[in-house]
Amino acid sequence: MPTILAYAQHAPGGALTPMSCAAPGALGPHEVDVEVLHCSVCHSDIHLLDGDWGDVARPLVPGHEIVGRVVATGVACSLEEGAVVGIGWQAGACFACAACTSGREHLCTGGKVRTCVGRAGGFATRVRVDGRFCFVLPGALDVRSAAPLLCAGLTVFSPLERLRVGPSTRIAVVGLGGLGHLAVRIASTRGAEVVAFDPDPSKKELARALGARDLALTDAALPTGAFDVVLVTTHAPQPWSAWMDALDLGGTLCLVGVPGGTIEVPPDPLLDGEKSITGSVIGSPACMRRMLDYAAQHGIAPLVEHLPLASANEAVDRVRRGAARMRVVLDVSA
Repeated sequence: MPTILAYAQHAPGGALTPMSCAAPGALGPHEVDVEVLHCSVCHSDIHLLDGDWGDVARPLVPGHEIVGRVVATGVACSLEEGAVVGIGWQAGACFACAACTSGREHLCTGGKVRTCVGRAGGFATRVRVDGRFCFVLPGALDVRSAAPLLCAGLTVFSPLERLRVGPSTRIAVVGLGGLGHLAVRIASTRGAEVVAFDPDPSKKELARALGARDLALTDAALPTGAFDVVLVTTHAPQPWSAWMDALDLGGTLCLVGVPGGTIEVPPDPLLDGEKSITGSVIGSPACMRRMLDYAAQHGIAPLVEHLPLASANEAVDRVRRGAARMRVVLDVSA
């Protein structure tokens, strides 16, 4: 195997610098080596790079929205060499805990493996993961723009499916960024009535083009009892009590962004309104396959900008400043 070129960070908040990595040892039975073609920059990468989620092993090679080509497989791996595949946030699981044995491997409690935590991620020419978390892309998907589906797409599809968002659902999507623009698109194709919320009024036409009925500004007064689901896709602080009031009876506030601080709401909406607060993190391998098939069938493609791998620092800076529209994809291999 050739030497791997990667862009790595050596200290929290520091710049990414190119480094050569030795090829890993022999493949495990279920492992697969993937030549990285494209890797998107997710805001979770920014949290890792900035140290927001505590200390992680460094050098840190980020990247977990990966599209690549299989170049080698372990003896027990069912993937074929040459297959074009996608890899998301999760790169392995124990397959023995209660979550894994009930089809919820993404909630694994016995050994969940993250694609770019404790191992090199997709800001590199090659990655190695468990082939059971490596997904063949449907032919109808555009390989150059598909990478954000592997995390952002799954992250919003999973709760929309679990909460049965459909033609009778009124949903508020809070934040029209990398996650939110896909949430609007998926929810609208499921027949829901969608209102997007964002502080940037220039996104109104984009929201409507994605299928939202309208875009409302996040600093505007929120309507009372107007929504069945409020999906919060941003890490920005929120008026949590006001969002609970915006839910109709029995409604659900669902977090997919990772907000800072504590979420505080009065007990009345939970008691008198039978409202609930839940969260969602990525999705199971089975859900990933359903999401990819759904995206292919409904023509759902993330909105992306492209930069070469050598411009990884520029890409990170654009995402950190909220200047990406909507995702920056690094082009790694031809």
